[in-house]
Amino acid sequence: MRAAGAGWLLATLALLGAAGCGSSSPSCAFTLIQSEVSAAIPTVGVVEWSVAGPAPDSAKVVYRLKDAAASVLNRGGEAPVPLGNAGYRTLLLGLKPSRDYTFHVEATRGGATCVSPDYALPTTGPLTGAPAVAVAVAQPDQRAAGFIVTSSGTFVPDAAFIVDADGEVVWVFPGPVSTTRAHMDYEGNTMWMIALNVLNEGGEMRSVSMDGQQLSMNVAGLDTTHHDFTVMPGGRVAALAWGAPGVDPAGNLLVRSPDGQVTTAFAIDGHLYASDSFHPNAIHYLPADDSFTIADRNPNLVVKVSGAGVPRWQLGGSCDGAPTASHCAPQSWEVDHGHHLLDDGTLLVFNNTYGDVPHVLEYRLNDAPSGLSATPVHDYTGTASTMTLGDVQRLPNGNTLVTYSEAGKIVELDADWNEVQTFSVRTGYTTWRPTLYGPPPRP
Repeated sequence: MRAAGAGWLLATLALLGAAGCGSSSPSCAFTLIQSEVSAAIPTVGVVEWSVAGPAPDSAKVVYRLKDAAASVLNRGGEAPVPLGNAGYRTLLLGLKPSRDYTFHVEATRGGATCVSPDYALPTTGPLTGAPAVAVAVAQPDQRAAGFIVTSSGTFVPDAAFIVDADGEVVWVFPGPVSTTRAHMDYEGNTMWMIALNVLNEGGEMRSVSMDGQQLSMNVAGLDTTHHDFTVMPGGRVAALAWGAPGVDPAGNLLVRSPDGQVTTAFAIDGHLYASDSFHPNAIHYLPADDSFTIADRNPNLVVKVSGAGVPRWQLGGSCDGAPTASHCAPQSWEVDHGHHLLDDGTLLVFNNTYGDVPHVLEYRLNDAPSGLSATPVHDYTGTASTMTLGDVQRLPNGNTLVTYSEAGKIVELDADWNEVQTFSVRTGYTTWRPTLYGPPPRP
């Protein structure tokens, strides 16, 4: 048995479960092999365990914050157990710094569920390098529980970090220079980060496991990437990349597989949309039909593209000679960055207005066989200014998250566009997630 140390709880306890198998059944005897917090990121719990009898069909670790106040939204979570890991090693994510948690294991096999006793996780540690976050709450009951995965943007120190709905930083790791976007991979195992790299002079992507133990700096084949990337099933990442030196040249979409192979999915040039120069700055993957949405701030447009690089529709920019022909709808705005296309055809666009107060534009799109139509739904005037970056995302409860990157503000609005709460923190792009496990709602 390994000896216990500071921040470590290593014990082997044969204890009987109380549900499914019954407290007297030896087949529900759990053994806790390890319970600790990560040495690299002390707000990540690490649990290993076993259960007597056949291997479970599925399992989860349920963890809870001790003595949580009634106003706290992030009270714990449920971590699905990767059954292929040795010792069923499971990470507990979203833990608050310097707090105490309890947890138990629920293992299901043959339709019956065994539940372990409650165990104590060692007290989590403080997060070195975490940015300061101030929260102003206007409507406590309207807040969406969850997490914001974000980055430092053009500010220093460069980092990727996660803020919970209570405004506490629950994860942080150093990032490349001007970390504009951070994404957990599609399966939620690894954090990826990208450098801004406006002039194609210092591109870098890096990745780190969520426990901070496995780090890849300057990932090979991705040194021309810039601004933004998105995640895809199977551990793949797809990143915007410059195609040549100079200012705003045509470029490519690069896709990296977990085995390290980097391929060019398609070119980002005149075959996607008409423009004299190319400055794509935001991208999202749409798993429903294996496609992407890409925003470009020079022609002021959003284009939807198939996974093979076939343009499907274009909103904004010039429709004169557009590759999408009738599937182009003219709209007018000045500099766009973040955007969000919903399954029902709603499209949100963050319109920077280049120095003036940004607007969030909402459209209802109808991509019929005869062509694309776009109906303006709402034009929200923002509360801060950002000439670069900026993001917008519709949340499942109808709220909208608006990010003013340069101003250091993330504002949550209700369905009537009234302020729910504001996070004051220097940031890049943002991605809201209801949980830190599984695929994101907006890759």
